Amino acid sequence: MSGVRLKVGVSALFDPADTPHARTFMRALATARNSIPALAQVQWHFLDDGAHRERGAEVAREMVQWGADMIVGHFSSDAALGAVPIYRAAGIALLTPAATLDRLTLDHHNVFRFCPSDRQLAKDLLRFIGQRGWQSLHIDADESAHGQALAQAIAAAASQTGLAQLATRDQAEVEIFAGRLRSSREHWQARRTAGSQRPLILTDDAASPYLGVAASDDPHTWVIGFGVAGQGAAACPATLFHQALFDGLPQTYYRESLLLFHVLGQLAGRGLRRTRLLDALNHSTWRTPLGDVGFDQGECRGACNRVWHLTPDGLLPVAD
Repeated sequence: MSGVRLKVGVSALFDPADTPHARTFMRALATARNSIPALAQVQWHFLDDGAHRERGAEVAREMVQWGADMIVGHFSSDAALGAVPIYRAAGIALLTPAATLDRLTLDHHNVFRFCPSDRQLAKDLLRFIGQRGWQSLHIDADESAHGQALAQAIAAAASQTGLAQLATRDQAEVEIFAGRLRSSREHWQARRTAGSQRPLILTDDAASPYLGVAASDDPHTWVIGFGVAGQGAAACPATLFHQALFDGLPQTYYRESLLLFHVLGQLAGRGLRRTRLLDALNHSTWRTPLGDVGFDQGECRGACNRVWHLTPDGLLPVAD
């Protein structure tokens, strides 16, 4: 099987002017292609999905026509939602490092997620709120499929824990905003400009230095996003490797992307194609320098979140 090249489609929003996560993803890919020998057996095909559902579907049809054995990417839940039914019909696995929408794995057996789901983030968020003693919350979201679905997951979790969900934000003890990085930053800035000092929690995509820094009189902003199980972020091998290569700390999604490429390298080394890849992903445990990887119904075992406090020095992790 050594002469067989695994055909891998890669799709995301690739323009750093639209999202800083594009640069992070491409750094993870560059790191992987220069440090994982088995990826030399991969034939790559890149298509930008624009982070839109309709474009995601167009990309999926092009990938199927090209003959992809597997797809990597679709950071955006919106794009993934448009693409995944087409991949499923063709028997193609989708490995996503960042699309958190619950429906992707609940409704589609061909999706394998390397990050926590919306329902996991909602559970971890409500635990943090409980630790703070807050009893009422107000939930906002942007118009993206990601933001809307995450807001619904948080609302469902809040109902199960008995927290009061208030339609009027000025009566709530804490505000939550679910959405993409740009809209999260705009919402946070708008609330503080309007004079609100109420506790505000932003979600996963906002865990980025591009969010900005808090003013000295704004001690009440937090972000919940992807964490590293069992160790601090500074000790993660992915973090240390990134510092050595790029002279700086990695940003959101770097570790999840690099973890994905380690698994992809092992799949490429096995010489598997299409539907056999689905079986391998469902029934194997993959040992990587970043930890073991295995999936339960498409969800990566051990995927977790952590909370950061937004300070004048940027995002600082809150002690577990």
